[in-house]
Amino acid sequence: ITADVKDFIALGEAIDNGVLEGNAWVNFFIQYQRREPDSVGRTYAALADLVGTKEVSGCGILLASSFAKPGKPSDGLPSVKKYNAMAKTFDPIKSAGTKGDTKKAKAAWTNASGALSEFLEEVGLPASLKDPLYN
Repeated sequence: ITADVKDFIALGEAIDNGVLEGNAWVNFFIQYQRREPDSVGRTYAALADLVGTKEVSGCGILLASSFAKPGKPSDGLPSVKKYNAMAKTFDPIKSAGTKGDTKKAKAAWTNASGALSEFLEEVGLPASLKDPLYN
């Protein structure tokens, strides 16, 4: 999760600098298994880490669901609700970046950062994206 937050922060910095493609985008919106080290040296074969893909769940839902009592469904958990709300906020960033709209990408990133902070707080991680843990 912390690596994903770092990727999200790097994505925000790229957007602030008007960069709508490149490593920051690939690292956060990873679509393929990593077979070679990425720009920060990760070599594990993870897919879209935080949110996942339609076929494979990401680590965010796994963490959110881990707060469920054994044998109980996790859908009603506050952590799962925060995850679901957060997960919906990433597509507008990607869409704006694909269209080359820096202004919309920045607005979408700002919206997503609030949802990410709420999710992090709910799962017991520092909510502030400026926390040293994410440096």
